[in-house]
Amino acid sequence: MGDSLILSVPQLILERLDVGWSFLLLLTRYTAFMMLAPGLGGGIGGILIRYPAAVVLALVSVRPDVTTAVPTDMAIMVAQVVSEMLLGAIVAIIPLTIVAGAQTAGHLASGTMGLNAAQLIDPSTQTALPDLARIYSDFAIVAFLLVGGHYVAVSELAGLNEVIRPGSFILSATGLDTLISQTARIFQIGCLIAAPAIVALLLTNFVMGIISKAVPTINIFIISFPLTIGVGLVISIIAMPEVMHFLGREFTRLGDVLSGAIR
Repeated sequence: MGDSLILSVPQLILERLDVGWSFLLLLTRYTAFMMLAPGLGGGIGGILIRYPAAVVLALVSVRPDVTTAVPTDMAIMVAQVVSEMLLGAIVAIIPLTIVAGAQTAGHLASGTMGLNAAQLIDPSTQTALPDLARIYSDFAIVAFLLVGGHYVAVSELAGLNEVIRPGSFILSATGLDTLISQTARIFQIGCLIAAPAIVALLLTNFVMGIISKAVPTINIFIISFPLTIGVGLVISIIAMPEVMHFLGREFTRLGDVLSGAIR
């Protein structure tokens, strides 16, 4: 869309009801996306970023040649709004599942190390998370932004690859299957990321069990707690570069997953 056409959009919104209605549908689409997308203005302070960004994105996405007429039936109007909310939410939820997988890895590793008692408040969801889960989720958000995942998501919403007429989105069987498969990968991603720490701690517990049998006078319970935490943290730090590469690969294939979910 050229600069002159962008500047004429506000006037078209006032003069043509179909353009104004399409703008409102696009605004609903981007607002739903901004509410759920990872790393894009989360928390209370992010409200000042999310909503102006949604307005700007909706404004530049309006195409006067691809508009939706204002429905005369209230039920159709509500269905179109719900359709746009669903589209924005799906595009945001798919990368969010990868972040949730990283959080799951932190929960699994922290539980194995015995760190579930130490928790932080996640400002995005206002829920308590173990320290390691918060670290993994932050790394996942950083990887999402570094590989340009937010650009891919916005391009899908804007219809740069294939035009999506406002209010016309319907979740197909293929899209539902893609969404279910991606949701199921939350636990798979969590297990893959937490596997080094879990395996190392299992071997540590095995060795401590042998030591307790060989030297019964040693108070294994006093030794095991700091040892498991230390081993778990060291292995987690060593594995962090590979974790970042793994998360980068997951976000690199984001475009294909999104295309399968909304086409």
